[in-house]
Amino acid sequence: MAEVRIKDIDEHEIDTILAEDIDFEGHLTFSKPLMIKGKFKGEIKSTSALYIGEKAFVEATTEADIVSSKGRHKGDILGSSRVELYSTARVDGDITTPDFVVESGCKFNGYCNMSGEEMKKEPAAAPAGAAGASAPGAAAHGPPNAAAAPAAVPHLGKVEPNRPASASGAPPQPQKPLFPQGGGSGQGGAGGQGGGHQPPGGQR
Repeated sequence: MAEVRIKDIDEHEIDTILAEDIDFEGHLTFSKPLMIKGKFKGEIKSTSALYIGEKAFVEATTEADIVSSKGRHKGDILGSSRVELYSTARVDGDITTPDFVVESGCKFNGYCNMSGEEMKKEPAAAPAGAAGASAPGAAAHGPPNAAAAPAAVPHLGKVEPNRPASASGAPPQPQKPLFPQGGGSGQGGAGGQGGGHQPPGGQR
C-alpha cells in the first residue's frame, strides 16, 4: 500500500499567522486561512481553513472548513470539508468530517464520524410497561393516534357463590368423603348428579 502524503501549504498563501511566541486563550473567529504556530486555548470557529504548526499546541473545540494539523490538538474537531493529520500530529478528541486524511506516524485518540454531521445521541428507549404502550393482545396495526387497546383479561369462567374458581378457570369438582358413611356409593342418591353427600346412616 502506498504511503499517504499530504501536500504542504505555502505559508505565503495564508493571510494570518500566529507566531510561535504567541500564547493566548479566548474565542477565535476568522473567515480567511489562518495558521497557529504558538499556543492557543479556547474555542475556534471558522468558515475557512485552519493550519496548526508542528510546534503548536491547541486546546480547543475547533470548527472550520478544513483543519490541517502538524502539531498537537486537544479537543473535538469538526471539519466541514476535510481534516488532515500529518505524521507529526497528535489529536486527543473526536473528529467529525466527510473526508479524513492521515499520514503514517500520527497519534489519534478518539472517535471519528465520517457522516459530516455532529454526532447525536439516540433517545433512551421507553421502559416496558410505560404509559401509552400497547397491551399484549392489541392489534399490531391500526389508525394513527388510535387509543391503545385495553389489556386482555383471561376468562375465568362462571363463578358460583361460595365456590371459588380454580386456576384453570373451571369451578372445582366436589371432593368425595374419605370415609363414606351409611355404605352409600359415590353415585347413590343425589351424589351422582349434584355431588352431594349422603347423610349418616344412608338416610336422606
